[in-house]
Amino acid sequence: MKIKVLDTKENTHKFVLEDTTASFVNALRRAVMHELPILAIEDVFVSKNSSALYDEIIAHRLGLVPIKADLNKLVSLEECKCKGEGCDKCQVRFALKIAGPCMVYAKDLKIKNKSVQVLYPETPIVLLREKQELDLQAVAILGNGKEHMKWSTGLAFYQRYPKITVNTKKAADVKEGVDHCPKSVFDNKGKVINLLSCDLCKSCQDRANGAIEIDGEEGKFIFTLESWGQLEPKDALKRACDILKDKLKEVKLK
Repeated sequence: MKIKVLDTKENTHKFVLEDTTASFVNALRRAVMHELPILAIEDVFVSKNSSALYDEIIAHRLGLVPIKADLNKLVSLEECKCKGEGCDKCQVRFALKIAGPCMVYAKDLKIKNKSVQVLYPETPIVLLREKQELDLQAVAILGNGKEHMKWSTGLAFYQRYPKITVNTKKAADVKEGVDHCPKSVFDNKGKVINLLSCDLCKSCQDRANGAIEIDGEEGKFIFTLESWGQLEPKDALKRACDILKDKLKEVKLK
C-alpha cells in the first residue's frame, strides 16, 4: 500500500491511500473513531444545583467536554488493579463549586491531576443567575467511541480518489456541467484545475449530457482525520493501526 500526505495541520491530517481496498480504509476509519481509549467524564455527583438546567443536562454537557491527558499513565477500570473500585490510575476527579451571577465555563472545573487539562476552556456549561449555585464532583474514566461518542478522538472519513474525463469536443455541454460544479473543480474551458476539491457529487456530470464523466479510481482513496485534540492525528492513526494488528492476531489464533 502506498501513502502520500496531502495536507497536515494542527488537528487535521489528509492523505492518499493507494493499492488498498474500501474494506481496509473503512476498518481504519472505524478504529480511529470507535476503538481508541480516550478520557471523558462519566459520573457526576451533584450536591447543589439551583440553575435553570436539570442535573442530567449539566452532566451530559460535562461529558462532552474534550479532556487531554497522558493516556500512557491511565488504565481502564477493567484492567486496573483496584478491580473497579476507583483509584488515581483509572480515574481522574474534578470539582466545581461556583455561585452566580456568571456563566460557568469548562475552565471552572478544578483538577488535582496537573497532567490533565480541559482542551477548550471557554466551553459554556450553564448560566447562573443571582443567588443560583452549582456544586458538584465529577469522575472521568477511559472509554472508546463505540460506547459513546464522548470517548471519540475525532472525525475520520474517506472518499475514492476522483477520476474525471472531459470530452472537449462537446464544448456547450461541458460549459453547462462546469457551471453547475459546486467545488470549482474546472476552469471556464472545462480544464480540471482542482482535482482534489471534487467530492464525487456528480452535479457536473448530470448537467453535461455525457460530456463529463465522474468516477473514483479503483483502490485509491483520500482519507481525512480531524482530531478533537485529545490525541494528535499522527498518534491517533498509529494507535488505530496497532489496534487493527491486535485484532488480526486474534483472528489468526482462532
